[in-house]
Amino acid sequence: MKPILLVHGYSSEGNDTGAQAIYGSLPNDLRAEFGESVVIELNLSRWISLSEGISIDDVSLAMDRALKATHPNLLADGFHVVIHSTGALVVRNWIKNHSPKPSPIENLVHLAGAHFGSGLAHVGKGQLARWARQLIFHTGSGGQVLNELLFGSWKSLDLAQYFLNPGTEMFDDYQVREYCIIGSQIPKALRNIPIRYIKEDSSDNTVRTSAGNLNFSHVRVFPSPDATSLRVDDLEVLAEKRRDGAVISDSSYEFDLSRISTARRATPFAIAYETAHFGEDLGIVSGKKNRAVIMPLLKLALGTDHDPDAYDAVTENFKAATAKTFTRAGRLKYRLLEWNTQKQYEGHAQLVFRIRDQFGRGVEHFDITFRSKSKRGKVELESLIEDRRMNKNHPGTLTFYLRTQEFKKGSKRWKDLVSDLCAVDVEISADEPNAKEIQYIPLNLRLTCDQVASALKSFETTVIDIELVRLPSHEVFAISEG
Repeated sequence: MKPILLVHGYSSEGNDTGAQAIYGSLPNDLRAEFGESVVIELNLSRWISLSEGISIDDVSLAMDRALKATHPNLLADGFHVVIHSTGALVVRNWIKNHSPKPSPIENLVHLAGAHFGSGLAHVGKGQLARWARQLIFHTGSGGQVLNELLFGSWKSLDLAQYFLNPGTEMFDDYQVREYCIIGSQIPKALRNIPIRYIKEDSSDNTVRTSAGNLNFSHVRVFPSPDATSLRVDDLEVLAEKRRDGAVISDSSYEFDLSRISTARRATPFAIAYETAHFGEDLGIVSGKKNRAVIMPLLKLALGTDHDPDAYDAVTENFKAATAKTFTRAGRLKYRLLEWNTQKQYEGHAQLVFRIRDQFGRGVEHFDITFRSKSKRGKVELESLIEDRRMNKNHPGTLTFYLRTQEFKKGSKRWKDLVSDLCAVDVEISADEPNAKEIQYIPLNLRLTCDQVASALKSFETTVIDIELVRLPSHEVFAISEG
């Protein structure tokens, strides 16, 4: 068995917290399973002290320097990695920036990896949260790391998309096998705290199940070849129609569904029964009550060789484990005055819009409107939205959180709501308030029922990258005969 490197997440310790408090029984559980000398604890947060100016790039470089300085044998002979939470961004970023191909990392297991953000990052950037860290843990709040953990962080979006590209694919090129395990429960002590992101449904009190899943969909929306040639008068007509609330039908944009997740090799993903992000009883890393759920999944992942059939078999085993989770959850008794456990297991999805102009800059002033084509027996997409969050650090980025399943008490099953969605128009307008000479071509993205269902999946994230065309009027530049 190759050595196992443990990498924990953001804010797992203060200045003097020991490894036992961070990892609980996990190191000893792994040693009991694979051997006494197999676990190496790489404790990144203790080194960086959550300083405000340190970024994920800095931490990944620190990891590279530590490996070269103290564990060169790992780089030479290969090793496995088990991460928690923010460790997912650190290690994947290390692979992107520092790893050779193939990578010395063989199996990479994400325990509640924050691949597509965490709501608590938005909370953690508040002044009270920063003061609490200084007073209680005697550390900074890690401002730049928190920025990269926000919903719609360009760092996380670009990192996820990097491993989709030919030549940099995780399984085929780096030859790293990745696995995602996450829970969707909230520790009892946190259920009455009036902060949404601590007790969202389909979340482990820190990371949404959809944000912890590397199986995501990526849709590109781009200008048609003649979009930049649109006459100013015609553009003004379109903009005026949109300002008046009229539905526009134009051919200025096209979209590409080729990066929908079903077209790629699936990453094994499992939702563990009665598991939260942290906590002595339910914590995914150190929970006492869920070791019989977590450890078999870890053992299966860490024992897998680089063989496509073997890797795909783990995907099916993880699906079976998830199905077992929901069968058990469906039998839990509902009590009127207690936490609704089944509701907590109902599937959700993230929908991330990233809107940039043709120069690659985020569009700051924009609006998104959904107009579903209502039909009897069909569900409107707008009715599923439970949260929306703008990323103030990256203009043009807006994340929606949608409930995509509903538990039926009679059958004790979860009904899929996405398959019943009707067709929808996604309307996007933008404005440049500081220059009346600039207009954006408005977008009307018309999606059929089948296209919506293929792009929006329970427990997954869908990223829609939009290139919105920004055009100057004739008053910006003119050429005349001398």
